[in-house]
Amino acid sequence: MSRHRHWLEKLIPAPKTNDDYGCNITREYRRFSRGLSIILLILVLAPLTLVSVLAHYQYENLLQEEEQDQLVLNLEEAQLTIEHYVSELQSVIQFVARDDRYEELLDPKKLEALFVRLKSEYPGFADIEVIDSNGRQKTYFGNYSLGEQDYSNQIWYKKVMLQGLYISSVFSGFRDVPHFVIAVSRKHPEKEDLWVLRVTIDGKTLQHFIDTIRTSYSDDMFLVDSEGITTTQPLKYGKIGEICIFHRIAGEEEKTFVSKMSSGITIVKKTVGNQKVNHAVASLVNAPWKLVLIKEQYLHASSWTQFKIKLITMFLTCVVIAIFVIIEISTAITTHLRVSDKKRQQLYSEAEHSNKLASIGRLAAGVAHEINNPLSIINQKTGLVQDFMEFSGDFEHKEAMAEALAGIQSSINRCKTITHRLLGFARHTDVETEELDVNSLLREVIDFLAREATYNQIRIDFDLDLDVGKIMSDRGPLQQVFLNITNNAIDAIGDHGTIVLSSRKVDQKSILIKIADDGPGMSTEVQERIFEPFFTTKETGKGTGLGLSITYGLVRKLGGDIKVISELGEGTTFKITLPVQQSE
Repeated sequence: MSRHRHWLEKLIPAPKTNDDYGCNITREYRRFSRGLSIILLILVLAPLTLVSVLAHYQYENLLQEEEQDQLVLNLEEAQLTIEHYVSELQSVIQFVARDDRYEELLDPKKLEALFVRLKSEYPGFADIEVIDSNGRQKTYFGNYSLGEQDYSNQIWYKKVMLQGLYISSVFSGFRDVPHFVIAVSRKHPEKEDLWVLRVTIDGKTLQHFIDTIRTSYSDDMFLVDSEGITTTQPLKYGKIGEICIFHRIAGEEEKTFVSKMSSGITIVKKTVGNQKVNHAVASLVNAPWKLVLIKEQYLHASSWTQFKIKLITMFLTCVVIAIFVIIEISTAITTHLRVSDKKRQQLYSEAEHSNKLASIGRLAAGVAHEINNPLSIINQKTGLVQDFMEFSGDFEHKEAMAEALAGIQSSINRCKTITHRLLGFARHTDVETEELDVNSLLREVIDFLAREATYNQIRIDFDLDLDVGKIMSDRGPLQQVFLNITNNAIDAIGDHGTIVLSSRKVDQKSILIKIADDGPGMSTEVQERIFEPFFTTKETGKGTGLGLSITYGLVRKLGGDIKVISELGEGTTFKITLPVQQSE
């Protein structure tokens, strides 16, 4: 098992850990992509090669498929030709039987003239007759003496009255001659009743048509009705008026199985006696017949060389396509893994940064508590001395001592404010929310730094949205955030520069504060570490690296987000997103 794992790792190296990022990552990912491509090529080309080899031994089946396709093609052509012919007859009769021609067709002379014109175009027409709504023959012209026939009980008459059009199978009927009829029903021009125009067509017409469209490819072609009765005369297989032999139940001498279905066409391979035949059947649209085509044996028209050329061409084409697709897939997967690893490294850095902030927070909390204890004692003793001075009389330097005690008290209060902020950074104090005007707060913070900015010849501009509205937040931490970032901008510029503070409303739930300077900017490496504790680009002794770390913690504590955008030589912009309503 270890050998297989070792062999696989040679092709696809294991994912890199965070400690491996000092090595040549590009070379490792290229190796991974190459190994993945090799494995996928093996998985694709192995079965493709196997299929190609087996195709040589399936050539006979291929020839049979080609034979069946050719059979379908010939049958479809014959099917469409017959359907077109029947449709043409149907259209002519429907055109003749217009609603307004009922009275005209009742005139025997006019009916005769019409039939003569039709017969000149379609010699197979045998007779024509008009039938009233009661099924009685009204007028008739043809070669048969039918008298006034009553068709009211005939099945075809009932169907044409319901469907409007009826095409019959070939039958003998009253004429005792094989024929088929096309009948259409029309509405009486003056009544609600229907009348029928029926045209009889000689059955030999179908036989002549089949003989015309029969090709050298087929060994036999004929029509059968829905019950399997042969309608036209087969050349070899069966007789007219009998049940088609291919509709019989298979016995010992006749084996049947369905081999292909295509476009309503059924192809069946049968063995009749010692003869193997392909028997294809297609149902005709808008006609009560099925077209049967018989083809004996199989053709072997394609040569073995042509088959090999086709097979090799297909194989090489598939190989080229497979290589192209696999390379694209491998590249896409490698790119995806590379992006995922980069995101994982970023998440790891953020987690490490959060751990550092937590450590600084715990250190700040401990320092704040340790400082608060002596501050409380100093505050108590200072108050006690002030009380003693109030009850004592005047003495030399009393006023100077009172001023000194007041200075001590002021310094104690200032230290308490600092320790309170440290505890707030360490999340040991609750956020004291109040309604704040962000624009006013920005101007208030800049007032503290105006003298230093003026001394360094740095101009501070405002681009404030007057409709930004007020937010619910903590004034102290927010002041410290704006103060730290602006102070860093002043240090970054040095002298002769510009700082722009802007505000705008993002949506109903948040606002955006931008603090941009035109200083030297930061590299990508510096931007990735800008919020890390103890990281600073200032000279030794001029910075602790805690300012932006504390700023980051305060913004997150207030429910906001902070981002930095910078390029070397283009300046730096800090984007601070704050919620309008402080979350619980």
